[in-house]
Amino acid sequence: MVLNVSLSPKAEAKLKERAAAEGKELTAYASDLLEQAVTRPSLQELLAPSQAEFAKTGKTKDQVMEMGRRIVQRVRGAKGE
Repeated sequence: MVLNVSLSPKAEAKLKERAAAEGKELTAYASDLLEQAVTRPSLQELLAPSQAEFAKTGKTKDQVMEMGRRIVQRVRGAKGE
């Protein structure tokens, strides 16, 4: 597939810089980036199992956040922070 993409001058410069740092042609580097972006799971896909588990608890978001805060406090206390 051939794709034309418009980039800001800043993004274009950064893309060229990174391609050069990787020792790749610009189009090959850009193609690799796009391939990675669309083949790895999205944030929503990664969070879906946790969100499903959260829904099963019946707890509110605030209750879960408070549980998290307590866990962080215990861990910090155990580390002497």
